[in-house]
Amino acid sequence: MLHPDDGAELVSVNRAAIAAAVRALDLAALAEERWFAAKGEVIGSARLAHAFALSPDAVLALVDLHTGGGDGEGIGHREGRVERYAIPFAVRPDGTLVKAEEGDGVWLALAVAIAEGRTIPALGRDPGDGASAKGAGADAALVCRPSPGFHDLWPDGAADLAAVDEFALGRDQSNTSVVLGGSLLLKAYRRVSPGLNPDLELTAYLSEEAEFPGVPRLAGWAEAITRNDGTGTIAMLQAFIGHAEDAYESTAEHLAALVGAPGVVSLEWATELAEDLGRLVAGLHAALATPPAEAPDMTPRPATHDELKAWRFEAHRRLAKAITDVAFVDPDLAEELRDAGAQIAARASRFEAVVTPPMVMRIHADLHLGQILTADDGYRVIDFEGEPLRPIEERRRLDSPLRDVASLLRSLDHVARSARRRAEKRHGGPIERPGLDIDAWIERARERFLAAYAAGLRREAAPIVLDLDLLDAFEVAKECYEFSYAATVLPSWLWAPRDGMRWLLAHGEA
Repeated sequence: MLHPDDGAELVSVNRAAIAAAVRALDLAALAEERWFAAKGEVIGSARLAHAFALSPDAVLALVDLHTGGGDGEGIGHREGRVERYAIPFAVRPDGTLVKAEEGDGVWLALAVAIAEGRTIPALGRDPGDGASAKGAGADAALVCRPSPGFHDLWPDGAADLAAVDEFALGRDQSNTSVVLGGSLLLKAYRRVSPGLNPDLELTAYLSEEAEFPGVPRLAGWAEAITRNDGTGTIAMLQAFIGHAEDAYESTAEHLAALVGAPGVVSLEWATELAEDLGRLVAGLHAALATPPAEAPDMTPRPATHDELKAWRFEAHRRLAKAITDVAFVDPDLAEELRDAGAQIAARASRFEAVVTPPMVMRIHADLHLGQILTADDGYRVIDFEGEPLRPIEERRRLDSPLRDVASLLRSLDHVARSARRRAEKRHGGPIERPGLDIDAWIERARERFLAAYAAGLRREAAPIVLDLDLLDAFEVAKECYEFSYAATVLPSWLWAPRDGMRWLLAHGEA
């Protein structure tokens, strides 16, 4: 691996060649990529914004994709939208460029740049004017920095890291994650937005300052700084939690086996997971609720009346959208939602009925079992991005920690119902004498989760109040969101919010 200051030329292709490779991209294939955010929209054109030479055979390009309205020129461009994405290119031995995939080594080259603490200027716009990989005339730079945790996680240094293999993580996600040497994980944020990505921000704070053990330790990061758009997070390097399982899948499979087990399974034993999760989330929230004085953007405060009103408006909007979205795929279920609309709206209106304004603080913002890893040495919470389609500053806003609690309670409900369906499918139909009563599991799991969460808050002296009425409002709002998600992305999943909302409405207001 060549270093930019050792006098050697780093790149074997110039900006013009990279721009040509960008223009030659298969736009229809790009639109089908998991990381492409504007699902269902046509990409009109791809244009190179900036290019960074990571090594002689690896280039990271920031590409502007023009969607929804023409080819990026004239009236069509103004009617459309421009989104910037990080796209890696590998340089073949003959000098041609191809879009790289996981395993091609481009993300490894970025990790090495992070380990070396390099600042990589963008390739100059006109190769004929003397601009080179040294960056003459560059209008952007890729700033790569290791964190204090890097040397603990990879004591052999950058030179040794450059010799390892790069493997795809193999998880379905909107970003790209690769495993390096079995110890490090590089997570690349393919959609690049101005601002500090909350995933990097909160992972850095929790692992380095709060020393919260329930997150993978940070090893480093990469940010692009451009003249026109400021700073945008490109990638995060962190500890790879080997042999860890997705808590949703592991829980679903475990409960499915218990449903099909002979005899009667102990409900207390089966719900120990919920108590563990309650303690985990309490610890997470306690750490987020007590940031250092030099982090004013993270300082908790009472919610304003405008925020309470916004929560209510958002919940009512989600209900209306859920009815509309579901009507396209299941008119009968949409009618059921419409009939229950007044009851759901009344529950959501409790946001503005609180006696004492609740505290708002930084939260996970998308906490469910799929964002938790189970490993031999405990749990890890991952993916602090929030809802990726929202602007970054919205995702960094202070919010109620009970939104996280509500989201995880909905996830516990969904995973239990999924387990029952899996068990019945494997059995060939309903199980007459299930080993585990799933309805009883849902109720007891909720009780144990909330008791452990409240006890954890008291133990940590966290200034968070567990208001059950407010929690109920967040739960019905979250389930409305789940209806829209299922209807537009995964219609076969509609049974989950349907059964979940029925349960919420049948079990009263908190």
